[in-house]
Amino acid sequence: MRSWRYLVVILCACMLAGTPRHAASEEVEEITVVTGNWPGFSTPDGKGFYLALMQSAFPAPKWKLSVDFVPFSRALYMVQHHKVDVGLGFYLDEVKPEYYCDLPVEVDQVDAALTPELAAIWQDINSLKKKKVKALLEYRYDTFIKVPMYYEEGSDLLQMLNHVNSGKIDAVLDYKRSLLGLASQLNRPQQYVIKENVLNAEVFFVFPQTQKGKRLKAIFNRAMVRMLASGELDRLFQANVGYRDRVPLGK
Repeated sequence: MRSWRYLVVILCACMLAGTPRHAASEEVEEITVVTGNWPGFSTPDGKGFYLALMQSAFPAPKWKLSVDFVPFSRALYMVQHHKVDVGLGFYLDEVKPEYYCDLPVEVDQVDAALTPELAAIWQDINSLKKKKVKALLEYRYDTFIKVPMYYEEGSDLLQMLNHVNSGKIDAVLDYKRSLLGLASQLNRPQQYVIKENVLNAEVFFVFPQTQKGKRLKAIFNRAMVRMLASGELDRLFQANVGYRDRVPLGK
């Protein structure tokens, strides 16, 4: 009996010795992610629609998300130079076409504050041709508005609205709730006219096409189809964002 027990102990020891010590660590794969600090979408406390999508597509404990919050110019550099696995919140034509996930994660619906003169002749986004247009920093509307215009970005939306209100510029691109919310703080009574939904911009996640990036993109594409079909995409959007000027895919 004693020899039998001794044999069992030896066998167990051999099995443990034959198990790689790093096997447990291999069960968790790290994904490096870059994004801006955008309330409702991705914030350093781990909340937001974009991060919720990533967590659903790459759930713990199998996956570990390591998220870096940087200005968009830095995020663009990191994606272009394969410094990260995934970039969040990209518009079309900002990186190579093969980087983009198959389906947009949301659609950014943009409104505009226009001078009365521009509002009177407004037809569509082409009406901005050769007009003075402003938006907040890192909105990047000029990357996909294929209309020649005098486009600038700044950090003070109220100042922009005062300028369009006095006719110094022709248009400010933002969201109706902000354009209306600041009206009471203008230097003079509101003159500008708000045009809703002047622009619909699809937003994507991008995956640098390394071997790992290709694999992660395929996994995310399958997850997006699942989330869209089950209604999870809409539930995550409403739980984190929920307002009219941004809509999830399919709305």
